[in-house]
Amino acid sequence: MKRLLLPLMLGSALLNGVAQAAEHLWAKGLPDYSQGYDEQRDPANDLAAASARANAEGKKVLLLVGGEWCSWCQEMNHFLDREPALANQFNQTFVVVKVNVSKANKNEAFLKSYPEYLGVPHFYVLNADGKLLESFNTGLLEKGKSYDEGKFGKFIAFFQPSSASS
Repeated sequence: MKRLLLPLMLGSALLNGVAQAAEHLWAKGLPDYSQGYDEQRDPANDLAAASARANAEGKKVLLLVGGEWCSWCQEMNHFLDREPALANQFNQTFVVVKVNVSKANKNEAFLKSYPEYLGVPHFYVLNADGKLLESFNTGLLEKGKSYDEGKFGKFIAFFQPSSASS
């Protein structure tokens, strides 16, 4: 019995750690559609809610296409957690909607309205009315095994409202 207890306790601790790891500082307090890549979510409904919020807050919508399986998607979360000033700028500029693409749900019907992406994570920047402003390969923001703070900051600054950049 004692031999079973330790593996069960360790397994529980690991699962709890995984659940807590999904909570990222940069997304704390944001809507559910900004939190994780959920195969069950309806991105069209999420986009409608995000567009309403973007309209009310004077922001752009950023569709962040990726998945929980994607190492670069997870690195982006960690990068934004490590760069709170940049994360703040990111959240002041965009209402983020994470759009899942996985074997179980590729969200093809939703994504067919946008230009094809070559890899994930991928950004689609929309105005608050849902008009596509930019399709962006996030590989251009990479540096080594993470993201480049300067490039990421320039990307955000390009889309900031003029009142936010002054």
